Amino acid sequence: MTACLFCWKDREDMADRPTESSLGWIERLIAHHSISSDSNMALIDEVSEHFTGLGLDVCLTTNVAGTKANLFATLPGRSGCHKDGLILSGHTDVVPVDGQDWSSDPFAMDIRQDRLYGRGACDMKGFLGVAIALAETFAARPPSRPVHYALSYDEELGCLGAPSMISDLVARGYRPRACIVGEPTDMMPVVSHKASRVFECHVQGKACHSADPDHGVNAIHYATRLIMFLQKIAENMRSEEKQDLAFDPPFSTLVVGTIQGGVATNTVPESCVFTFAFRTLPTHDDEAVETAIRTYISETILPDMRREDRNADVVLHRRAHVPAMRTLRCDALIPIVSSLGKMHGGCVSYGTEAGLFQKAGIETLVCGPGSILHAHKADEFVTLEQLGRCETWLRGLVSSDT
Repeated sequence: MTACLFCWKDREDMADRPTESSLGWIERLIAHHSISSDSNMALIDEVSEHFTGLGLDVCLTTNVAGTKANLFATLPGRSGCHKDGLILSGHTDVVPVDGQDWSSDPFAMDIRQDRLYGRGACDMKGFLGVAIALAETFAARPPSRPVHYALSYDEELGCLGAPSMISDLVARGYRPRACIVGEPTDMMPVVSHKASRVFECHVQGKACHSADPDHGVNAIHYATRLIMFLQKIAENMRSEEKQDLAFDPPFSTLVVGTIQGGVATNTVPESCVFTFAFRTLPTHDDEAVETAIRTYISETILPDMRREDRNADVVLHRRAHVPAMRTLRCDALIPIVSSLGKMHGGCVSYGTEAGLFQKAGIETLVCGPGSILHAHKADEFVTLEQLGRCETWLRGLVSSDT
């Protein structure tokens, strides 16, 4: 069982409310329809213009098509230094609202009974709005060490955008002392999360009339065999793997999410496509899980299929890979977490971009306003109280460097 790395006494001086500046930026961010399937360039351009006007150095990294961008901006320390410092990180994309029954326009901030509603309110434009608003305060009185802003694209699709941004900052020799990823955690510091990998599997058989199935290769049949193998892996993860009670659930998981195949009942299906994902504990070798699956395909499924037809095939495409986060060395994080007062370090089963920063050698903490239980749903919200606590916390962290 993983013990909490941090634990402090209660403190009641963080129950503030966000400033009008923070609310204004949250409203502007929510108004952008930055759904993962769409471009985020309008949002990035607005934030970039604001940061440039405050004197921050801004660098963009884009996708191949140039339709989406990460933004990495730095407010230099008083000496003009760009290295060291603290990263405030968040993703700009949000999930769709299709099919959801909202009580208000999801892309218009709505405040009702001390709750702020809107798509991305907690995941995670609330944190970003607070952090961006504070840039003006930081720029007016620069701290001794730099403050960095890392805004990414396509996190909701599997953390696809952040790797190029992180590679770029590493290549430029930046060595931030720590990073805060502001995912919704109810302002509770998270020091560990599982790794995840997402796959799409294409099984290609051979069609024929179902009256004489021996003349074809049933793609659904072989997809089913592979899915049963995946189910066995999931069962082994639950029963044989060493569990960690700090997580819920306390074991690694594997889930088949979608499946499509066949055209008619009287036709042997030529193709079948399914998706699956697994989430592994930080102590579990996620590479070994993928290797076992690929080995089963190449050594068992494919030979059997190709005995029926040499053109049969199985293609396994990894769509996303989010590394685990596991904070063991926490020198730079101790003062950051201690400033949260009554909070303690915890573990979560969902993935974030924190694992990518940590993999690059940057000590990382996940902490932000809002609850993950309210993310991705209709009437997504974050409380004003938590936004205020977040603003007070971030302002105090950076001010301590002045």
